[in-house]
Amino acid sequence: LMKYIKNFFEQFIILIQFMTRIPIPIKVDYSEKKLGKSIKFFPLVGLIIGLILYCTNFLIATYLKNILYSKTIIAVILIIVEIMTVGIIHIDGLGDTFDGLFSYAKKERMLEIMKDSRIGTNGAVVLILYFITKIALISEIIAINPKYLIIFPIIARLSTSTNAGLTDYARKSGMSNAIISENGIFEVIFSLVLTNILVFFIIGSKGTVTVFVALLFIILFMLNVRKKIGGITGDTMGASLELTSILVLFLGIILR
Repeated sequence: LMKYIKNFFEQFIILIQFMTRIPIPIKVDYSEKKLGKSIKFFPLVGLIIGLILYCTNFLIATYLKNILYSKTIIAVILIIVEIMTVGIIHIDGLGDTFDGLFSYAKKERMLEIMKDSRIGTNGAVVLILYFITKIALISEIIAINPKYLIIFPIIARLSTSTNAGLTDYARKSGMSNAIISENGIFEVIFSLVLTNILVFFIIGSKGTVTVFVALLFIILFMLNVRKKIGGITGDTMGASLELTSILVLFLGIILR
């Protein structure tokens, strides 16, 4: 039991340190294998991010409502807080993925384009649309059900374990290969159950519906990516995460 707790603690710390900008003054021995094995706990990191966003919105609504009364401005602040908490690793993947997939080139060329550090027109357009959409959705959700600020980062991170556990790596080698090689169907089920428990506890049966629809989208997006490039990459996992977050916010408005 103590060994399991120690492994969970190490993996969870590595996951926070690698996937967020949250300062954790604890040193653990990093390895790609440990990072790969930690991905099944990714929804727990989403819970931390979601609570930060929810508390930020609560503090603004409680103490700054006479100054920050515009829902749009609050939405922008929440997105900035999210970026400061997470960084842009997944957003970068979103831009790179759309640059590659919408280049209509062959598989090898798509992978080259996605690896290029420069952003293209497709990537720029999708990022502009992403932020416009996210601002609009968050400005509505904070008035309808602010608890969706907690659950959208949780469900979005289910996409990473689902992608890693259900398909192969599209490249011959790379950092994300360690994540994919350490995940299988057990990790997908574990992450799905964990996500369902967290979300149901927060918003009830609406959460279960939201998780189901999001999982369907995650799988369809994954299959489309696999059809085009023969598998997934770190970029496409980032894109899946960010697009899932948009879908969850949208579902929060529909299921009000």
